[in-house]
Parts: sequence; structure tokens; C-alpha cells
Amino acid sequence: MKKVVFAGAALLFAVLVNGQEIKRDSVSQLVNNTELPVEVVIPVINPKSVIVEAVSATMSKGAKPGFQVDIPEVASDQIEKNLQNSIRNKTKSKVVKTNNEFSVQGTLLTAISDKPLDVYALLTKMDSSVRVVFFFEQDSVFIEESVDAHKANLSREYARTFAVNQYKEHTQNRIKAENNKLESQEKELRKLMDQNQGMHTDIKKLEADINNANMDIKVNVGAQDIKIKEIYKQKELITTIKEKETKKTAEKVLADMNKENKKLRDENESLNKKIVKSRAEIESIKEKIRNNLEDQYLKKQAISKQRGYIRGLEAMVDKIR
Repeated sequence: MKKVVFAGAALLFAVLVNGQEIKRDSVSQLVNNTELPVEVVIPVINPKSVIVEAVSATMSKGAKPGFQVDIPEVASDQIEKNLQNSIRNKTKSKVVKTNNEFSVQGTLLTAISDKPLDVYALLTKMDSSVRVVFFFEQDSVFIEESVDAHKANLSREYARTFAVNQYKEHTQNRIKAENNKLESQEKELRKLMDQNQGMHTDIKKLEADINNANMDIKVNVGAQDIKIKEIYKQKELITTIKEKETKKTAEKVLADMNKENKKLRDENESLNKKIVKSRAEIESIKEKIRNNLEDQYLKKQAISKQRGYIRGLEAMVDKIR
């Protein structure tokens, strides 16, 4: 097997890679998205054999000599149109379908003969393939080895070429479908990466909120210190006042000072709660980041595997003969 190494996502969680355990790291280190190599294995996919056999099979004219070939993996409905086009070969002759038999009269298949041919083809669905039996009739005689070895060889090659082309076309369609799957996986990976970036942005915003709250707390503590001193002085002042109304006014001022101080304490408490909440949110986002990076790694593994599989299929096409 061929092996190719590609860069994969950072492993930021406990997982075994090549026998080594990679453990969770701190988010501050994970932000850098340090990547570990992801090993990609390009599988060697060997195509199934395409074998043409000379047979005697029952068709609309009875038991006749023909050329049988099994086309691996394809479905009968996938090749019906191609079969009709092949035996008609761009002539004006009409292909007639009766049950699973396709026939055309007076078609010109120069790969077999320069003279017109009547061609019949039986299409049968097998477990993992489609069997086609070709019959070639010329001047009321069906081509076979004992009648005309040269034309029999050409007929055999015609059947093989048709089967090989259908097998290759089917494999190309598989490659196209697998490429579509790969595109979907890559789209999902980009979405995960965008989510990861968004979560780091959210953390930065929360960290800025914490810094701002800490600055507000310092200002708040300073304001409380000043207010406490003012309250202390106001209390001392009240003890020296004898006149009833003046003392009443001074006590009201003290009450307002206490209200202002309580407001400052409540504000301080609110700021501290905001910091606690923001830190909790950061920890929650960090966990989501770890999960996201795990998902990224697994998605990159899947993408690498998918790329390897596609390359294996592409190499397989050239082996179909």
C-alpha cells in the first residue's frame, strides 16, 4: 500500500495516534492550532476481471452462439441506453426491446464487419454485475469461432470493449459521487474552523469584559473608601449638633450617604458576579473549543481517508481492461 502524510488538525484531547497518547492541552496553547501529521493511506483497489466467453444461449431465435461478458458493479438500467447506442452505432436502425432482449436489424458495426449485421443482446442482472450476451447475425448465419474465427475474435473484442467502457464509466461516476462527498466533508470542516474562530473571538470579548469590570471595581472601591470617610465625618458632625432641626437635616444627609454607599457595594457585588459569570462562560467555551478541535481532527481524518479512497479509485480506472 502507498502511504502519504498530510497535515491534520491539532490533537488537543486524549487520543492514540501511531501508538502515542496525545492529551488535552491548555486553550492558550491550542489557540495556535499546532497540527500533527495525519497519515493518509491510498488503498490499492484492483478491478474485477472482464472476461468474454463464447457461449450458446437461448434468445428470441432459439439457442444460438453468442459472446457473454459480465460487467462488474454496474446496474442494468445504467447501461441500457449505452447498449442501444452501441449496437445501433449512429445508424437509422431502430433498437427493439422485448423483455430483456435488445435487437437491431441491419446495423453497421465496422469493428466487426463492413457489411450490415443483425445484432441481439440479452441483458441480465446478476448479484454484483450485469451479464450481456451479444449475438451477431450476418446473412442469416450467427458469428462463431467455427464459422469465421476472425469475425469471432472481433466480436469478442467488441463485447470486451463495450464492457470495459461501461465499467470505466461506472467507476468515473463513483469517483464523481465520492468527490461530492469529499466536498461536503471539507465544507463541514470549514464550518468547524469558523466556529472555532468565533469561539476564540467570544473568549477575547469576555476577557475584555473581565478587565473592564476589574477596572470598574478599583474605581468602585476607591469611591467606597471616600464615601466611608465622608460617613464617618458626618457621624462625628451629628454628635456635635445641638439644634434639633439642624441635627435632623444632618441625619438625613447621613442617610443619603449610607444609601450611596450601599449602592456602591451593590455595584461592586454586581461587578464581581459579572466576572464570575464571564469566567464560567470562558471555561464553557474552552470545553467547546476542545470538542470542536476533536471534531476537526476526526473530520480531517475522514477527509484524508476519503481523498485516499478517491485516489485509489482513480488508479483503478487505468487498470480496467
